[in-house]
Amino acid sequence: MASTSMNGTAAIYTRISLDKSGEGVGVERQEEACRSLAELHGYTVVGDAAGEVFCDNSLSAYKGVERPRFKALCALIESGEIDRVYVYSTDRLARRTRDLLDLMDLMRPRGVTVHAVTGEGIDPASANGALITTILGAVAEQESAHKAERIRAAYEQRAHSGKPKTGGRRLFGYETDGATIREDEAALLRKAAQQVIDGVSLRSIAADWNAAGFTSTRGNRVDTVMVRSLLKNPYIAGLSTWNPTDSDGRRLLRNRQVVGEGSWPAIIEPAMWERVQAVLSDPARVSNKVGNTPQRLLSGLLLCQCGNPMYRRTRPLKSGEGRYSYYSCKRPVPGTHVHIGSDDADAAVEALVIARLKRTDIAASLAAAASTDHGSAELAALTRERVDLLARRDALEDAVAEGTVAVASFGRAIERVEQRLAEIDEKVSALSASSDSPPLAEIAAAASVEKWWDAADLLRRRAVVDHLVTITVGPGKAGAKKFDPQRLHVKWKGVA
Repeated sequence: MASTSMNGTAAIYTRISLDKSGEGVGVERQEEACRSLAELHGYTVVGDAAGEVFCDNSLSAYKGVERPRFKALCALIESGEIDRVYVYSTDRLARRTRDLLDLMDLMRPRGVTVHAVTGEGIDPASANGALITTILGAVAEQESAHKAERIRAAYEQRAHSGKPKTGGRRLFGYETDGATIREDEAALLRKAAQQVIDGVSLRSIAADWNAAGFTSTRGNRVDTVMVRSLLKNPYIAGLSTWNPTDSDGRRLLRNRQVVGEGSWPAIIEPAMWERVQAVLSDPARVSNKVGNTPQRLLSGLLLCQCGNPMYRRTRPLKSGEGRYSYYSCKRPVPGTHVHIGSDDADAAVEALVIARLKRTDIAASLAAAASTDHGSAELAALTRERVDLLARRDALEDAVAEGTVAVASFGRAIERVEQRLAEIDEKVSALSASSDSPPLAEIAAAASVEKWWDAADLLRRRAVVDHLVTITVGPGKAGAKKFDPQRLHVKWKGVA
């Protein structure tokens, strides 16, 4: 029977490592059981300032991922406002011995104890408190390690047996069973593969997908990163892969290995997929590199609200697979600094600049300002010639494979093509290094601003952005999950 008198105040902490459905059923049950135990003991449950319990959903306590609600609980303990913490089991608090001992050091001087619905609690004041806590932590830590090993073994067995991926977020192009092709998305992937081989930019492909109303399987806008990662994934070629762990125990995409054929149907034939990989891996496809030439549209052009330029940086995603790309300044002076997602910022500014360039009232000004823009015109001509040569090289390789061109003739022809490509690359590097003027003449004469932009290399795009606009990044809203274009404060200059 529950006590009728209240003895003090308590907080409840719940956590589940993975909540794929997002419904939080596991943590709700934990909370219900903890509330019942607190009532039985005669303690009043309190939450944070908003009255919420402390819950970290889909966050592992073993991986070391930051748990914001656990930190808030620790702050409440440190304030001395509670006497107890109720958990379903102590491994909900932490699965590492060190974390439990740190928590005990925080609770001991304040007389706070942990009470569990199942298993032992934690009493820092007792003689056996440290011993019991160490044992509980060691057991939980061992169980987490064994669980991780079992999961890795299951993943590896699935990969080597060629079984399709099931569970989690579905892969674009397939249904949730990982084996049934979703035809509308598959058609996009097949077309994109051919477009890459034909020299079409990933940016243009992403724009086409967005215009057609397609999104990622998370419902986000399509960008070049998404298109590239999809086309580089062996899964769409019907190939089974395995990601071994690195020295830190993480399974990263860069370690991905093809271990055999999968039992699911391929969207793109393996031979064609290999051709796509050759194109995407071609160093010449990446924007021309000269020394420390920026590799992103707004790197060094975007300004932090402190007034200093922002540069692209990356950090690992919490999933351990891939990295988040963002712009931030080098914080050279004290003050308030900001950061912003680089992919979203690039796409927003690109759309803004293209819309500005299409305005008829600046066409004459562009042409007049471009009277001395000879270097970039030569650069454009060289770029177009290079694309044509790459297409010719591919055609020669296909002709040899089909037997319509003799190997000896192929050797002579391909030698001339490779020699000219080398000459072009050398000239392009020299022009890129010596000229930073915006290619305004090309834009003024172009039939379509969008087509010019898609064909232009990164250096020419950056020159145009730098010539037309100054953009300062303002602060974002606390807790915001989506990109807010209103953070980009635009000031047009020059002919615009």
